Amino acid sequence: MPVNPDLPAAQGQDLSVRVRRILIVDDSPAQTKFLTQVLAAQGYGVLVSQSAEEALEQIAELSPDLVISDILMPEMDGFELCRRIRGLDQMNSLPVILLTYLNDPTHVLHSLEAGANYFITKPYKTELLLSRVCALLHGGEGCCQVRDNGEVVCNYYGSNYEIKASKGHVIDLLLATYELASEKNQENEAAQEDLRKLNEELETRVAERTAALNDTICELRQEISERESAEECVKRLNRLHSVLSETSKAVAHTKDRGSLFHDFCSIAVDQGCFKLAWVGILDQPSGVIAVAAACGTTDYLEDLTVSLDVGASGNGPTGQAIREGTQYICNDFLGDAVTRPWHKRGAAYGFRASASIALKQEGHVIGALTLYADKKDYFDQPQIELLRQMGADISFALGNMAREERRLDVERALLEETTQRMNEQELHEQRVEYLAHYDMVTKLPNRFSLMARLGQALELAKRFSSRLAVIFIDLDRFKNINDSLGHHIGDRLLFQVAGRLQDTIRSADIVARLGGDEFVVVLPLINSNISAAHAVRKIQQTLSQGYTVESHELNITPSIGISVYPTDGETVQELMKHADLAMYHAKSAGRNSYQFFTQEMNLTVQARLVLESDLRTALERDELMLHYQPQIDLKSGDVVGVEALLRWRHPVRGAVAPDVFIPVAEDTGLILSIGEFALKSACEQLALWISQGLGPLRMAVNLSARQFKQSNLPSLLADILAATGVAAHLLELEITESSAMDDPNSAILHLRTLREMGVKLAIDDFGTGYSSLSYLKLFPVNRLKIDRSFVRGIDTDSEDAEIAAATITLAHNLGKEVVAEGVETEAQCRFLKGQQCDILQGYFFSEPLSAAGIASYLAANRRPPTLVN
Repeated sequence: MPVNPDLPAAQGQDLSVRVRRILIVDDSPAQTKFLTQVLAAQGYGVLVSQSAEEALEQIAELSPDLVISDILMPEMDGFELCRRIRGLDQMNSLPVILLTYLNDPTHVLHSLEAGANYFITKPYKTELLLSRVCALLHGGEGCCQVRDNGEVVCNYYGSNYEIKASKGHVIDLLLATYELASEKNQENEAAQEDLRKLNEELETRVAERTAALNDTICELRQEISERESAEECVKRLNRLHSVLSETSKAVAHTKDRGSLFHDFCSIAVDQGCFKLAWVGILDQPSGVIAVAAACGTTDYLEDLTVSLDVGASGNGPTGQAIREGTQYICNDFLGDAVTRPWHKRGAAYGFRASASIALKQEGHVIGALTLYADKKDYFDQPQIELLRQMGADISFALGNMAREERRLDVERALLEETTQRMNEQELHEQRVEYLAHYDMVTKLPNRFSLMARLGQALELAKRFSSRLAVIFIDLDRFKNINDSLGHHIGDRLLFQVAGRLQDTIRSADIVARLGGDEFVVVLPLINSNISAAHAVRKIQQTLSQGYTVESHELNITPSIGISVYPTDGETVQELMKHADLAMYHAKSAGRNSYQFFTQEMNLTVQARLVLESDLRTALERDELMLHYQPQIDLKSGDVVGVEALLRWRHPVRGAVAPDVFIPVAEDTGLILSIGEFALKSACEQLALWISQGLGPLRMAVNLSARQFKQSNLPSLLADILAATGVAAHLLELEITESSAMDDPNSAILHLRTLREMGVKLAIDDFGTGYSSLSYLKLFPVNRLKIDRSFVRGIDTDSEDAEIAAATITLAHNLGKEVVAEGVETEAQCRFLKGQQCDILQGYFFSEPLSAAGIASYLAANRRPPTLVN
């Protein structure tokens, strides 16, 4: 195959000289390429044959000037090729150079035998090859020539050497040289083979180590990739946990659905690092999903259409989540067929994954929350579970909002419906609520408010390490004015006293009326007792000046007791007690004076201790007994019940008033055993009356605050009723208003337990304590008892009359009967009858009687004319 037979002459060569062509015969592409480059660079035309057979064809066809052939070739070797050339008719003188690795010296002889012109061993020097080529192509110049005398002239690298030895000697010398060269070549080949094997071994080791290193590198890369992936997953999970936590806070505090949606989207973008978060709400008639809130790359949503139709816009992640009522996770936003309509838009905004969570309201799907992330395969199973939980929290909040809205709608409807009807009742309730906190006569805070405010002032004094003074004021000879001029004048006087006290004290001070003619002033944050003394003298001077009440010129003076925190006590009770004790000492000292509390005053407590000791043995000595006061039904005039009242006949003191020994019993805990005695005695007496045929009466028994709080009270009542055989509905337990309101929630539970037993329940002394209407309507009581302090003035004091009327109306509106105690005059009786009071009790009908006295009273069947007419 010709390569460049017409190659122009090399640079500097005469173009008129024909280009000599050389045929290269070799089956090695690398060897032919090398020889072609070397010869072409010298300006020779080069022909190439890959086999001897092909070379013979090219020789016959192209007539080359020189043949360079390898010896070792398949099919036909170089020796045979040389013989074939010498057998040609036209080209038998064609110069031939044979090339081979000299492994066998006989190759020289075979070359000469075959008729080769020259024999070159591999590896050879390029200069030697070119020298032999040049010599053969230029008519023998430089070749070995035999002269006529037999001498040989040899040109070697441009130098002539005359060899006078015979041809045989030259051949022997040539063979010896080639034997030595062959031996060296074999040694060289062996060394090269060893070197090749060593190189192969080294390359094998290097390859193995390289492969092992590559495996290690791959494993490290995999491990690093897995760690980075795990860290990224943890970061995502932590961010989603943060989103869930903030979402829970938003659920707890947000009441408006629109604000809730906006908060969710903001939290998802700010805390969860999502590219976009939006809430879509489904419009049921049209099936279109409208954007209700969004945060992040909200430009994506412009002109975006999402619906539930059968087209592409209805089969995306959001549409499928709403349609299926669950979450739809798309971890390949740009490759998923579901999101194909939004691939281009999503790529522009960097979206690689999305999650849509259906939002439900009371079980009905109303829309979806959709989140977009910037990485493919963003949502793994833990994140999907958190998203499901977040969707459940949001749906729970939406359900609560819907229920709350319905509740508010119902409340608004009920409010609108009942506003007109409840106006009057609301006024009465507000009146009663005011009465619970303020004194109606003086408009000052009452005892309950005083105790609360004093407690707060005391805490403030403790915090700032300051002093606080409690001033207990009692008006001297006020009872004389009240009895001689009437309660109306007395109340007017009390109102003026309250006004003067308010004008005298500082704005930060506290003034309250305890009841009767007793007032309390609290001076918080004072520097010393001298400050309290200055204030007391100012109060004393102000209150001692004359009063004009409805043309009556009146004069009263105060007796004042002072206790100071912390020297005289550190609790509200101690300070009140000691101020009260100091006031009594001031009154005993001649009135119109003031006394600071001293420990010497406690000597008077000794008398109380003696009374306490006597009270402890009173039960054992049968000194305690019960009297009974009738309760009259206003409609029938019949005696429908009696109230059991405790009495103490002391062997030395005589009759001890209940208001003297009952407080002692309360303070010492003796009230529990005394109360049990009263309950048992009352039930036994009722059972005896019934057995005597006096008819079933309701027995009302007062419960003290301690008794009411007893955990075993129900079982004690059950034992007493079982032992006496008295029906539970014939027993009525009276609990004071203050006892019930001490812990209203516990009181409701206690009252319900007693009511379930069948006993009747009543709130005693109603109006003197503090009752919240919200609790009052929850108390399961049958009756309210108007305190005698209000009944006493209903015929002379319009405010007392209003209070009594309001209480009766309130009780009836709550479905409860009303008992008025302390009825002493016919006018009071008529007023209460006109207000439709249910039951009356008081000295107007009968004083408290012994058991025998009640029997006689019932037998006489007395009915006051007021009730008969």
